[in-house]
Amino acid sequence: MLSTALPLLAFFVFLLLTLVLRQRVIRGPWLFLLRSFFPNWRFYHRVGALPVLYIRFADQNQVWSAWYGSVPRAQRRAIHFVHNPNNNLALANQNLVEHLFADLQECDDAQALRQYVSYRLVTALAKDRALQAHAALGRLVGPPLQFQFELRVIPPYGIASPDTTVLTSPVLPA
Repeated sequence: MLSTALPLLAFFVFLLLTLVLRQRVIRGPWLFLLRSFFPNWRFYHRVGALPVLYIRFADQNQVWSAWYGSVPRAQRRAIHFVHNPNNNLALANQNLVEHLFADLQECDDAQALRQYVSYRLVTALAKDRALQAHAALGRLVGPPLQFQFELRVIPPYGIASPDTTVLTSPVLPA
């Protein structure tokens, strides 16, 4: 027990020192891997813009659907205090979109961004959402053959518009 508590205590001391000293921002892959153990402290910082994933898809006849925002409303029931996997998955997916947005702000080259893990995971998420939206819509011919996603930033208490688009993916096979 001491062998696990000591590194964890050292990490908390390190975090405390970085919060007190505030000389520079600490970045690195090791910190990225450890962030799942701790809550996001920027959540309580201020109300800010929300990055939202929008998707569209095309069928065999190259008929494109409208853009769909993919942040569903959370359903709340009493049992969700104990067991709530669907809303937890939705929160994890939104966290993934926010990480892509953070990577986009740090990355200068759009081609380099496509090599990031967050971009690849959001692409897989968008593909899954496109297939789900296609199945729910059901009016297009055949399965979707192509899809595309956009990352839009919604201002606090605002409505997204096309001019808030910060990233548009190329047309991808479904």
